[in-house]
Amino acid sequence: MKILLINIICFLCLKAEAQTSALKLADSLYQLGNYQKAIELYQNSSSTSAVTYQKIAQAYQATGNIGLAIKNYEKAIQLDQKLIIAKSNLGKLYYQTSKFQLADSLFKELTYQFPENPDFYYRLALAKDQLNDSTAVLNFQKVLQIDKNHQQALYAIAKHKYSDKEYEEVEKIGEQALSSYPENTKMISLLGKNAIAQKNILLAKSRFEQLLKLNKKTVFTHFNLGTCYFILKEYKKAYQQFVEVIQLEKNNQQALLYAGKSLNELKRYSEAEEFLKLAVLLADQPVDDYYTNYAISLQNQKKFKLAIDNFKIALEEYSQNYRAQYELAICVDNYYKDLQTKINYYELFLRKFENEKKAKYYVYLAKNRLSDLHVSNHLTKN
Repeated sequence: MKILLINIICFLCLKAEAQTSALKLADSLYQLGNYQKAIELYQNSSSTSAVTYQKIAQAYQATGNIGLAIKNYEKAIQLDQKLIIAKSNLGKLYYQTSKFQLADSLFKELTYQFPENPDFYYRLALAKDQLNDSTAVLNFQKVLQIDKNHQQALYAIAKHKYSDKEYEEVEKIGEQALSSYPENTKMISLLGKNAIAQKNILLAKSRFEQLLKLNKKTVFTHFNLGTCYFILKEYKKAYQQFVEVIQLEKNNQQALLYAGKSLNELKRYSEAEEFLKLAVLLADQPVDDYYTNYAISLQNQKKFKLAIDNFKIALEEYSQNYRAQYELAICVDNYYKDLQTKINYYELFLRKFENEKKAKYYVYLAKNRLSDLHVSNHLTKN
């Protein structure tokens, strides 16, 4: 009996040692990135402990199999409610897979257990944000009470303030974030939009230029910087930025339009025509601004008949486009010989826009030209 007992003990010891060695090997394979082999060893082990399920879940998560990762995290937590890392990872995967209510419940529990952990409050706030729960902001603020320089929470609150048009608050929060992390490109991007919303174009320009210095060379950065340059009448710089957009996104209609408009302002009309022609062709629902600017480039190259056709299309799209109506009269004036035809187009423009404040300059020019045409018409008849 003693010998049998000793043999049994030895067998159990050897089995336990083999089991431990297998788990150690699985751990090593996991660390080396051989996740599938590690999973096989974990699953073949006789241990069904909570920690083993957690390790299997982590391995599945590393391979991108989120469904099986969730299932194994859930098994681990069912066996041991004290596995905080498993709960945290599971909550993040619930959020990733749009199971926001489950994420909300799990992170709410974790904030009760660990009231000084800012990340749990942050994850809870994200879930509540997706659930359109107004208390999300309170949880973001709780994060900052624990960690005043938490960049993600600062950005989230600033974004909420921006949506609520509290632009001065956005500036304050942005300043706080950048004081500890000056290279926070997400915050700088938001501050650039915030400056545009406040119509502070010089400030917006400096912020988008800062993004380029930080190598944030995106469509968003180039287009907004180009828009700032265009408003500030720095047309050469504007054109360069819109070209950068087109290189990143060749069918960007707005970039093609504004590249053409910038070239028109630089009097590079034949180049402008190419961009504007593409902008018109790519427009799913053509708008008057595309056709107007395309027509202006044609007009300045003395392609009056083609310009007339495009001004008319622009007016079909939007009959109150005073610039298109005026330039149409100019083209008719240059293309047709009949004086009455010329007079008719200027008079049509004045009937539509004589009292339009924005058209004041063009109204002045039209009246002067119309006066000259009336005199010429009178002399011709006599």
